[in-house]
Amino acid sequence: MNKVAAFITALVLIFFIAACAQTPMAEPLTPRPTRIAFAAPTDTPPPTETPTPTEVPPTLAPPTETPTLTPMPTPTLPPGLFVTDLKTQPDPAPRGTDLQFFATFLNTTGTAQSYRWLVYIYRSENRVRSYSETTATLTGIPVGSSEQKSLGSWKLGVGGPCEDFVARVAFLDQDNKATNFAKPDGQVFEKDFRVCPASELPPPPTATPTATPAGPTATPVIAPGSYVVAVDLSPERPAHGEQITFAVTFANTMSTEQTFRWLVYIYKSDTPQRSFSETSVVQTAIPIAATEHKALGYWKIGSTGYQCDQFSARVAWLDQNNKATFFLQPDGKVFEKPFAVCN
Repeated sequence: MNKVAAFITALVLIFFIAACAQTPMAEPLTPRPTRIAFAAPTDTPPPTETPTPTEVPPTLAPPTETPTLTPMPTPTLPPGLFVTDLKTQPDPAPRGTDLQFFATFLNTTGTAQSYRWLVYIYRSENRVRSYSETTATLTGIPVGSSEQKSLGSWKLGVGGPCEDFVARVAFLDQDNKATNFAKPDGQVFEKDFRVCPASELPPPPTATPTATPAGPTATPVIAPGSYVVAVDLSPERPAHGEQITFAVTFANTMSTEQTFRWLVYIYKSDTPQRSFSETSVVQTAIPIAATEHKALGYWKIGSTGYQCDQFSARVAWLDQNNKATFFLQPDGKVFEKPFAVCN
């Protein structure tokens, strides 16, 4: 056993020696320094910060054509006579004060129109039956828009609260049938207004002084004629049963003295088409300029049971056939003096 192991060991040793004799030993490597080449510097600027890409704007659609605006046609009013406004004076209206009415007419007929018209007053809660009315007025209404004053006045007695009313303007035909004026839209014209105790009305606004215009103000020219410009009563505030006299102020703008037979007619406010009474006829020479003349006689009315009765006075002259013609004011309207007779 030992011999076999020795024999194997010998064989291995022989093969090892032979292998070492045939394989040459490698020469050890000597390291060499590595040469590093540096590139020459250039003028290239250092890289800038990479810009953030901006959002590409959307492509806009081509503008559409601007539409052509066609003007609205101006409405054409049918030919006619309309009422567009109604003012009271004073405004706001106090109880116990005579109210006068100014109507704004719109005449689209193409020619001047003459109408007998008046203002009817209704209570707001009863617009079927009129409560009162002004005196009928015969007026020449020119083409276009114009403001016309109603004859007479109306007032609500003192001693009550605020009350609401409605005013309508109507014209009278030859049979005295009343027809309400319409607005341009065809609806009946109505104007609401309130009458209150004076203590409940706001104070009037303070007037702002205006500058005096340079140069003199033109004096209006009055057509030659004889006019009535005032009627004064005595007593100024008559009561039932008192004798009332009338003093009339005439304005004679003619070049010579004028002589008239004249008198004062009294009308009740609720029957302006028919005189209620009159004074006696008097003949007077009216000199040039404005002069006051007293009517002949007097007039009085007994108690009617009402607190106040409303009247108006007109002055007329008589021709040789005793036909009466009313005196006008300088503006061409019939002169009328409203007054009340109270208890």
